[in-house]
Amino acid sequence: MPNQMRVLDFGDGSVPIQLDYPDPTVFSDCSSYGDRVPGIHWIEIAVHHKGRLVYSPNPEQIILDALYQAIDGADFFPVFYQRGKNADTLLARNCKAAIDNLFKQRLSINLERGASIPISIQLGVAQYRRDQITPTLHIARVVTRLMKQLIQRDGVDGLLNLDNFGGHPEFENIVVSLANPSILLNVCQVIVHNDSERLRLNGVILSNNRIRDVRPLMLLANVDHALLDLRGNKIKSAERLCRALEQFRARELLLENNPIVKTSNFPGSIRSLESNFQLVDGKPFNMLHKSVSPLDVEIDLEVDGARLDANNKWKLPEFEYSQHWHAFMIPDPIEEFNQEVFFDFFFIKLDPTLSNFYPCYYKYINTEHVFLVRNCFDQIAHLVKNCNLEMTIPTDNRIFRYYLRMNVSTFKQHHVDPEECIQKAVSQCYVAQNRMLNLARFQYKECLKDVVVSLSSPKILTYVLSVASRKFMTTCSEIRLCHNKILVLDGAHVLGMMGCLRAVDLSHNWVQDLAYINSLGNLPLKSLVLHGNKLCRNYKLPSEYVKAVKEVFPQLTTLDGVDLQTNPGQSVQKNFLCDTGAYELVGGFLKNYLREFENDELRHNLYKYYSEDSLFTLTCNYSVVQNHQTPKILQRISKYNKHARNLRNKDYSKASDGVFFGSSDIVEILLQLPRVTHDFHSLQTDVMHYDGKVAVIYVTGLLRDEPPSTRTGHGIRSDIGGVLLGFSRQFVVKFDVANLGLGKRARRLKIANERLHIMNPSKILMRTAFSVNYPDSSERHVEEDSVDVKDHKLLLFQEVTGLISTWVTAIVEEADWDFERALKLFIQKNANHEIPDLAFA
Repeated sequence: MPNQMRVLDFGDGSVPIQLDYPDPTVFSDCSSYGDRVPGIHWIEIAVHHKGRLVYSPNPEQIILDALYQAIDGADFFPVFYQRGKNADTLLARNCKAAIDNLFKQRLSINLERGASIPISIQLGVAQYRRDQITPTLHIARVVTRLMKQLIQRDGVDGLLNLDNFGGHPEFENIVVSLANPSILLNVCQVIVHNDSERLRLNGVILSNNRIRDVRPLMLLANVDHALLDLRGNKIKSAERLCRALEQFRARELLLENNPIVKTSNFPGSIRSLESNFQLVDGKPFNMLHKSVSPLDVEIDLEVDGARLDANNKWKLPEFEYSQHWHAFMIPDPIEEFNQEVFFDFFFIKLDPTLSNFYPCYYKYINTEHVFLVRNCFDQIAHLVKNCNLEMTIPTDNRIFRYYLRMNVSTFKQHHVDPEECIQKAVSQCYVAQNRMLNLARFQYKECLKDVVVSLSSPKILTYVLSVASRKFMTTCSEIRLCHNKILVLDGAHVLGMMGCLRAVDLSHNWVQDLAYINSLGNLPLKSLVLHGNKLCRNYKLPSEYVKAVKEVFPQLTTLDGVDLQTNPGQSVQKNFLCDTGAYELVGGFLKNYLREFENDELRHNLYKYYSEDSLFTLTCNYSVVQNHQTPKILQRISKYNKHARNLRNKDYSKASDGVFFGSSDIVEILLQLPRVTHDFHSLQTDVMHYDGKVAVIYVTGLLRDEPPSTRTGHGIRSDIGGVLLGFSRQFVVKFDVANLGLGKRARRLKIANERLHIMNPSKILMRTAFSVNYPDSSERHVEEDSVDVKDHKLLLFQEVTGLISTWVTAIVEEADWDFERALKLFIQKNANHEIPDLAFA
């Protein structure tokens, strides 16, 4: 301890403290101070940490927490806390009970992390004089002033704000922490004795004060309050909390970010407080473990807020600076639209240049779609003024008129914050072992269950990507954005911080033109996946598609899963699928069905695809050009017209004649149709619906009606060559048996409804007809798989095995693209432990 005299003048008008250390005795590692008397004079405590806490974020707070634990609630008001390289020092006075408790522990304090630190005490280092610094007076002065300045929060008036109370600037020279029960008790006593202001008090905010023990709050009991905010403290014991608040009443108790809420028996551990508080963290007791919307417990849409509709739009400016929640109320009496479809239509009217629009807490309530928004006044003004509060259904031009309820609730701490949810969701989407950020179906991430994040908005998509770029700037090499209804990606520059990014998957979105994603061209991408976007339909030939993409992305080596260096000009995907699970329909069922339909000997096998409940219809509107071949062509087309459902002379009585039911009748009709050859290169396929049980498949393209053969004395001849026809087929497919085949992943399907339509082919189809030669179906055993089929095999193999893409490709290629052999090879390698854990997704 210092031997020289020091004078502490705090500059606040108090009498200086003269440290002269008249008694040189320093106590350490002992349990008694003998016959000495601490009295009312100043003592000095030194905490000998020896620099062990130098790398801790707040060493002073760690030491004080340990001291408060050691004194066990005794009066203790530290002054002049000084940090030192090896020891911290502080002064205190009039605290005999606290000193006794420290000596009981042999002048040692225990840190939270378990370490023990010695302390030393020197009594009577300075004589106390009247009007010297007095912590209790400072505390009383600050509390009294704050009681005269009660605040409003979340719509509640009369709140005493003691948030982070120890950080008040008037406490520069004293240590004030409500973690010390004696200081919290002193604060509560000041509140109780302030008769002039106490009647206005409607609640207390005690957040972020490291409080462990709330026993002093007993002084504020037996009065009805609106709020008790204890968030961000160190409350662990449910038993002590319930005992301390046994007589405390308030409408809402806030306990977030306390250890107690993370225990396995919470909220059951505080069930005894159920009659004291209506809400805990914004939820009733019986819903504390559930995600509760303000629409469930806080908002009454019948009375809360101000209604705004087409008749009183002039009131809109009143809400320009509001930070409150506003409710959108869109009538839909028969719940015609589910949530996803509803928002697809609603977002059409939004202005992409205005604020980000995040619908929150969506619910269908009493014939209305309801959701909450905030902080987007410019979008609301656009919907009110420019769109007249109308939602249009593009498919049939119907209009849904709606209204708003403005300022239905204030924003509260436990309410959803869309951008915080997005940041959390992005963090959880990163797969470290693959260095891949999987943002596929981003809206369906658990973190976003209370907020609608539409990546069809370019601004919102850019924000999500900027969050990703900041979080994973040096680690992420691949981003998957498939199935997000993306229309435009014009903010790809934000990904420039990702120095390792080489692959982007944009498949199965709504991009209509390469121009809408050309900002990706500025990134050093090596792999890009675009199949399943409408832009793919802009190109009739694979070479045209690849050439157009390479103009924007000249550095690409892989497009849609195909190596452009070994397969230049090939298109891996001309199918437009609504779900990855639908690949088996295109790569398996559809190709096999059409191949069997082509072959006279195999067409009768189509019986297996139908049931007794199946339905088939045929229509034909082929128009014949007048020339010398017209009679023969008409004769060929007549076989389609014979069974067509087209109504002749609007004779509706015969409408059902062209509808065929059951497998026997359907196959009988199919066998009567001419022999054909499909131009598989021309096929365009849409899987318009797929839910794992039912699928709707739509395929269009070109076929050749093969000429009938006649035998003469000179051999076989035909009347005219093949007739090129355009066709479309629509299949409604149902899966009736699952878990079949090797790997138990195959399923049996039946066609529930089919429509075949024959029409004139387009000029483009005629010009490119059969430009790519396919081997005869009878020779398929020597045919090398097309790129499409290889892609399907890779996807199905990945689904069966759970391997990452690089291992999938390696094993399937080793098996020469024989699927059964590849599965056996996988089983063998796995049994021999040749496949590491990192190979599994």
